Amino acid sequence: MSTSTQSLRAALAERAPGAVTEATEGDAVAGVRPRVVVAPGGAEEVAAVLAFADREGLKVLPRGGGTQLGLGFPPSGGDILLSTARLNAIVEHAPHDQTVSVLPGLPLADLRAALARTRQWLALDPPSSPGATLGGLIAASPSGPRRLRYGGVRDQIIGVRVALADGTIAKGGGKVVKNVAGYDLPKLFTGSLGTLGVIVGATFRLYPLAAASRTLTLRAPDLAALGELALRVTASQLVPAALDIAGTSDEDTAIFAVSFETGGDAAAEEQASEARALAGSLGATAETLSGATEDAFWERLDAGLAPPTAGAVGTSLLLKASVVPTGVANWLARLGAAAREGDVHTRWRAHAGHGLVLARLDGDAEALIALVEPLRAAAHAEQGSLVVTDAPPAIAGRVDVWGPSAALDVMRGLKARFDPHGTLNPGRFVGGI
Repeated sequence: MSTSTQSLRAALAERAPGAVTEATEGDAVAGVRPRVVVAPGGAEEVAAVLAFADREGLKVLPRGGGTQLGLGFPPSGGDILLSTARLNAIVEHAPHDQTVSVLPGLPLADLRAALARTRQWLALDPPSSPGATLGGLIAASPSGPRRLRYGGVRDQIIGVRVALADGTIAKGGGKVVKNVAGYDLPKLFTGSLGTLGVIVGATFRLYPLAAASRTLTLRAPDLAALGELALRVTASQLVPAALDIAGTSDEDTAIFAVSFETGGDAAAEEQASEARALAGSLGATAETLSGATEDAFWERLDAGLAPPTAGAVGTSLLLKASVVPTGVANWLARLGAAAREGDVHTRWRAHAGHGLVLARLDGDAEALIALVEPLRAAAHAEQGSLVVTDAPPAIAGRVDVWGPSAALDVMRGLKARFDPHGTLNPGRFVGGI
C-alpha cells in the first residue's frame, strides 16, 4: 500500500478509534522506526488492524512493555507499531482453581500485587524490568532462577487467545490445569516473538506463595568446585527454588546462592543447613539469609546484568547460553578466557540448576562481535546453544543473534501457515523468519 501517513492514520482510526498516533524515534524497534502507533482497546480491534495491514501489504511490529525489544534481528520492515498498552486487565481470577486469565498488556508487577492478596503468585521471575507485560513474556519466553522449581512460561501457560494476521481470532487450551485437549496453541505461541500472531488473552496456572524462605550464600574462587556443589545440591533430596552462581571479570571469586521456599521457617532452616553441609569446606564462610536481607540480595543479583548507563563508553551485549548443568562451569571458564583475550568486561549469572547462563559483555564493538561464534561453539560443545538476547541494532545486524536451529524448516512452515504474507515482525526471528 502506497499512502501517506495521514491516510494510514485515518484508516487505522476506523478500526481502533482514538488509539492512533504518529510514531516517534522512541517507537523504533531495533533501529526501524514505524510510521504510526496503534493501541487497540480490545481483541476485535487488534484483529481488524491486522486484517487491514495484511490485506494492504503493511508490516506490523507488536509491542508490550518494550523490555524485550533488544531480542532478535532488526525487522526487515515496519509500518505499524501495535501496542498492547490498553489491553491491561485481569479478566478472571479463580483462586480455588489456582488459575488467572489476563489481557496481554498487563504488567507482571501489577499481576503479582493483585494475586498477593490471595497469597498466590504466577511463578515467573524473568530478568527484565518491572514494565514487562504478560503478552511480552509469552512472546519472548525469558527464564529466571525459579524455573528450576516451577518451570518456565511454557509450563505455566494453559490457555491462549490470539489474533492472526488475517484477522482470525483463535484460541487454544483452557481455564483449568487438567485441560489438554485440542491443538497446543499456548506452547506454539510461547517464544514465537510475535511472528505468528498477536496474543490478546492468556490463562496461567498459579502457585501458593511460600510461607518462609532462606538463601544460603558463599564465595569461592574455584568455578569448578562451585559447579560441583550445584550438582550435589540438585542430586540431593533438597528442593531448591533457585540455584545461582554469579560473578564478574573484576572479581577473583564468584558467589554461590541457593534458596529454599517452604511452608514454614523450620523447614527452610533445615534445608539451608543441609545445603551448608553439602558444601563441605566451601561452606566455611557461608551465610544464611532471610527476610529483607534475603530480598535485597536477590534484587542485587537481578540488577547485576543491567545494561550500562546512558553515556557509557563502548558497546554492550547480553548473551544467553543454554547448556547441560554439568557444562556450566566449563562454559564459564571459556567465557572468562575469551573475555581476557578480547579485552572485554563480563558480568554473568548462571542458573546452575537448569543450565541457563546470562552474560553481559561490555567493550569494543568489534571485540564483542568476534566473541559470539567462539562462545556459541563452546555452548555447542556442552550440548547447548547460545542466543544474543540484547544487542544494539548495529551489532544485531552483523551477527547471527539466534544461531542455527534444527527445527528451522518446521518453523518456516508454521510461519507460512499462520502469516503467509510476512505481516508480523518480519525478519526478527530465527533464520530471518
